[in-house]
Amino acid sequence: MTLIAIAASATTVAMIVSQLTVVGHVRRAHSTKSRVAMLQPLASFVSSILWLKYGLLKNDHTVSLVNSLGVCVSLYILLEFWRYSHARHDVETRVLLALFVSMVCVGFVTTSSYVWAPHVYSIVCCLVSLVFLASPLGQLGQVLRARDASVLLPSVTFLAFANNVVWAVYGRVHGDPFMFVPNSVGAALCFVQLALIAWYGRVDAKALCDSAADMENVL
Repeated sequence: MTLIAIAASATTVAMIVSQLTVVGHVRRAHSTKSRVAMLQPLASFVSSILWLKYGLLKNDHTVSLVNSLGVCVSLYILLEFWRYSHARHDVETRVLLALFVSMVCVGFVTTSSYVWAPHVYSIVCCLVSLVFLASPLGQLGQVLRARDASVLLPSVTFLAFANNVVWAVYGRVHGDPFMFVPNSVGAALCFVQLALIAWYGRVDAKALCDSAADMENVL
């Protein structure tokens, strides 16, 4: 394993583990109407499944292994959303829909005899990754109105930024545009979030209780 592969693996594991902070918010609120909308763990779940398959297609063990962990962690987070939700049916519907979409994509690239199938699948992987990375910006309006970036998680955002930079380099080194392009764009999106956090700062979480219930409507 090369140095860049080790760095990519380490930053990805750190970012994945940092997402577990969402569980604390969900538990403390005793509801999925927490400070982080459900879109991000859902997108992470789908993205991890698709990139796991991508790694298998490319015979890239680094990509496959880190995304295996991503599937497990995002699934655990979604389980916590379900445990503390007052509308479990909605959570179940969204998770099953995400799983269905993932399986359709994986099944397509696995069984298709078309030579362009892997190319299309790679583009889908890129798009899903960008949805995951851009999902916190769905709360941009709230951040600007309240002049407060408490809805954005600094640790997760910083690690996502570092992770995207390293994977962009990894994609460049391996001549893989489907890894280089989305991670370059992802790094830019994370930089915007970090800029908002630095500019507006974060206030006491209690001040957000009244507005947090609106975030679940992101999906």
